[in-house]
Amino acid sequence: MTDTSVPPIPAWLAHLPTVGGLVVPWITPRTSDGRYLFGSVNRDRMEHALLRRWCGVCGRPHADRLVLLMRLSDLSRRCTSEPPLHPQCAAYTITACPMVAGRLDHYRSTPRRLDATMAPAPDSAARQGSPAEPWFAVWQDGYQVVTDHGNLAASYADRRPLRIRPITWRLPAIL
Repeated sequence: MTDTSVPPIPAWLAHLPTVGGLVVPWITPRTSDGRYLFGSVNRDRMEHALLRRWCGVCGRPHADRLVLLMRLSDLSRRCTSEPPLHPQCAAYTITACPMVAGRLDHYRSTPRRLDATMAPAPDSAARQGSPAEPWFAVWQDGYQVVTDHGNLAASYADRRPLRIRPITWRLPAIL
C-alpha cells in the first residue's frame, strides 16, 4: 500500500532538504539543534520572499503566474502573510502539507517555542486548538506587499484574482 501523505518529490524541488520524505519549504525555520519547524516561518526569509517576489517553497523568483494558499479567513482581507508560490510548488504543497490538504481537523493545541528569527502566524494564538479552516488556491499574475497585523503580507486587494479554487472547502450536505 502506498502512503498518500508522502507524495513524490518533484525534480523542481530536489535542491531543498527533506524530512520524513517531505520537502522542507524554503521559508521554514530551523532550530539551533537542526530541527525544522513545519508550520512556522523564518521571518527574514518570509520578508525576503515577499519583497523580492520569490516563492515561499522553492526560494526561486516568480514568473508570470503565482498562487496564494489562503484560509477562508484570509479571503475577506484579500491578503496572507505566506509568500506566493509557483503553481508547481503550490500543487506539491496542496498534496504534502497535512493542514492545507485537509488531513488535520484542528490546529496545533500547544504553542511552539520560536527563536527571534522565527514568526508565528499573526493569528496563531486565536487558532490554537481550533477547528481547521477551509483552504483555497488564489491564482494571481502579481501582488502588492502590505502590512497586516504588524507583518508583511501578499495582497491582491488592488487586482482581480485570475481564479479562486477551493482546496478543502466542503459544502454541507442537504437533507
